[in-house]
Amino acid sequence: MSRPEPGQPATTQQALEFYANKHREETELLRRSVSQWSRFGYLRGGSFLVFLGCLLLGFANVAQLALFWHCLAALAFTSFLVVAFLHEGIHAQIKRSKLLVEMHRESISRIKREWSKIKVPPIAVPREFQAVAHDLDLAGESSLYKLLGTARTPLGIHTLGQWILNGASNQEIVERQTGVAELASDYDYRERFRLLCAQLHTSQAGPSRFIEWSQSPHYFQGRIWLLWLSRLTSLSTIAGLLLLLTSFAPLEVSGSILLVSLTINFFLSVFFAGGMHDVFNRISSHQNEIGHYVELFDMVGEFESRSPFLMKIQSELTGSGDDVRRHVGNLSWLNWLANIRRNGILFLAYLLLEFMFLWDAHILDLLENWKSRHGAKAGRWFNALGQWEAMLALSKLHADNPEWVFPAMKDSSAESHQVECCQLGHPLLDQSRVPNDVTVGPPGTVLLVTGSNMSGKSTLLRSIGVNVTLAQMGSVVCAESMKLSTLRIETSMRIVDSLSDGVSFFMAELKRLKEIVDTAQQQNVPGQKPVMFLLDEILQGTNSRERNIAVSRVVRKLIDENAIGAISTHDLDLATTNALAKACCTVHFSEQFVEEDGKRRMTFDYQMRKGIAETTNALKLLEMVGLGE
Repeated sequence: MSRPEPGQPATTQQALEFYANKHREETELLRRSVSQWSRFGYLRGGSFLVFLGCLLLGFANVAQLALFWHCLAALAFTSFLVVAFLHEGIHAQIKRSKLLVEMHRESISRIKREWSKIKVPPIAVPREFQAVAHDLDLAGESSLYKLLGTARTPLGIHTLGQWILNGASNQEIVERQTGVAELASDYDYRERFRLLCAQLHTSQAGPSRFIEWSQSPHYFQGRIWLLWLSRLTSLSTIAGLLLLLTSFAPLEVSGSILLVSLTINFFLSVFFAGGMHDVFNRISSHQNEIGHYVELFDMVGEFESRSPFLMKIQSELTGSGDDVRRHVGNLSWLNWLANIRRNGILFLAYLLLEFMFLWDAHILDLLENWKSRHGAKAGRWFNALGQWEAMLALSKLHADNPEWVFPAMKDSSAESHQVECCQLGHPLLDQSRVPNDVTVGPPGTVLLVTGSNMSGKSTLLRSIGVNVTLAQMGSVVCAESMKLSTLRIETSMRIVDSLSDGVSFFMAELKRLKEIVDTAQQQNVPGQKPVMFLLDEILQGTNSRERNIAVSRVVRKLIDENAIGAISTHDLDLATTNALAKACCTVHFSEQFVEEDGKRRMTFDYQMRKGIAETTNALKLLEMVGLGE
């Protein structure tokens, strides 16, 4: 377990207090800034009115003091510019403070697990991961993604989602762990980077569309004549202007040259400007998002990392002597030139440049030249940035939960397929969670969890699954210690029927179990991870006798394929079946009853105990809700 740096929170409670203080400080700064902005607004308006008044008095030569009034007007206008500059600075501070207030508030909500108060950009879950993601709450309203989801750039969000669904290799997990620990100790850096990401205005023209453009064929491929014609008409326009200004040729000649050039450019613009603008929009919108990424690239490069994984990400931005900031900065400047048509002040200038020189064609040619030199590397740059932001999300989880630990990763030999946990808790529950020591595996065994309703069986299975997911991301886990090898998680917990597909609950569950068995049968193929299955109260849609036989067969098939896993059940005889008697490691949860004010109340301590449950509570629950005798 890595220890926090001096001055950093040492417990989750201290982290909560740390963010609460930050929230109060930033809220107070926001209040003062808003008040100051209002006062400067009046001062700005007043200084401009003084300027206009003095200007009018000067023009009217009141009291024969025109020079005095004009000097006073100049002084008032200078004051107006200074106040306007300060006013805009205060406005920028207000926007920054609002973002920071929201960031600190969300940090508090994450620690308290107040899911409804946390807003995250959505992620798409591919079909092959939907069952596991749904069963383990990896995505959705109260989910692991929501706990980790501080990423705000499109590729950061995508990378974080992919890391949740796809575990890394042993070596990469260990490398990520050192990087997460390194970033977690630098709160100021993480806050500045996250603030920049929050300030980045995303749109439909985000880096995904830009990367697609950077790898696409050139617009002028097959239209080279258009480029050369635009160059020819531009030269003829310049020639016509020079002849007109120098009177070197008769007006009829210079005028005719200009008229022909402008006519050709007009029709070319009508027919081709729309397609060129589509290309411009794929690169970036009028808000010039690409330019905002320059600062993020700078921040990645400035971090003095010692972790191999972080250094590998940085090398993607600096390898082969690349100056990513300069290249992206040049692109940002070209993109600004491409979007002057959207600038209210420069729109008339754009029309003049377009019809005289076919402006769009020349700017697009410069952009295509940039793509030829750097386009192949652009995808690598932005993917590296996405990985960096995902690492920052993991490091925040580590910093906010200092008691959590990095798991020890074992090799992937068949004998090591085991998950050993000391004081494992559910990461999505608040600090009232009850931890337990639990072991899943080795191959040839199954953890059989029995117990009464609401006692904690399903929570235990999800605790195992979510923590293994965190471990395979390179993150800390909610435990005192954890050892495991890389695994593929398969689950059957929240099966639903489908009327539209004509599939009953029982058949839907059978199909899911068949998918899990098929996956386990493929785990011996080179490159495939061994399977860990988590099955919660499976095959409830049939009678108890047949369910006992069916569950035994399914679990036996999984054991025979060297899969490891855990299964929860109410069937207390399952561990004694011929198929599973020797393989079952049995544990259970139980309820307790207390008398309060003459009423009997059921309680749970959620402590896992060895052996099979000795009590049931279904009939007792019936009595408690008034459905007894």
